[in-house]
Amino acid sequence: MRHKKKTDKLGRKAPHREATLASVVTGLIDHGRVTTTLRIARSAKRYADKMVTLAKKNSLHSRRQAIKFLRPTASDRKETVRKLFDEWGKIFEARPGGYTRILKLESRRGDNAPMAILEFVGAEIKFKERKKAAPEDEIDVQTTVEGDLQIQEETETENVDEQKRSEAPAEEVEKGAEEVEKTEAAAKEKPVEEVPEEKTKEEPKPKKKGLLGKLFGK
Repeated sequence: MRHKKKTDKLGRKAPHREATLASVVTGLIDHGRVTTTLRIARSAKRYADKMVTLAKKNSLHSRRQAIKFLRPTASDRKETVRKLFDEWGKIFEARPGGYTRILKLESRRGDNAPMAILEFVGAEIKFKERKKAAPEDEIDVQTTVEGDLQIQEETETENVDEQKRSEAPAEEVEKGAEEVEKTEAAAKEKPVEEVPEEKTKEEPKPKKKGLLGKLFGK
């Protein structure tokens, strides 16, 4: 039984849990809000409030305590510590407490985990405008069904052919008309093939009568 144990271990061992909370609080300091699971947001909220309290003190000891928790190994983490003490500490200088809040969201798709937003109170959050994709050229497709085959005719190709015909010189148009007339005349001159008549069905031959048929006339 976990009596008098308020710390949520998040199903992780100590090093993994500390790294997770440090990453969430770092994202909160950098961007003003972070989206995570409700369980992690509740655990990270306490540490985020403590970081703001250290930033309000703005002493050498408090700065070292913040560095110990945030683990600023890279250059961006060092920038996070500077932003915590120079910006967030001054914003909440006159506020006695309650620097963060949790907003619940819909459950995550897939594992149905409850989600939440952890953000600073009264923070001005700038959202990046997403570039809208250019609308693609719509193509009208007409389908005609002939037997078991489905033929698609694109209107764009027809329009392109008409433009090419209109732009073609008069000589090419005349040549095309002459070729069409020649093919029609050749088709008329060909003799019509006679379709062979269907063979008449042969009448069945009479069956030979046996002895009994000759005697009884059957």
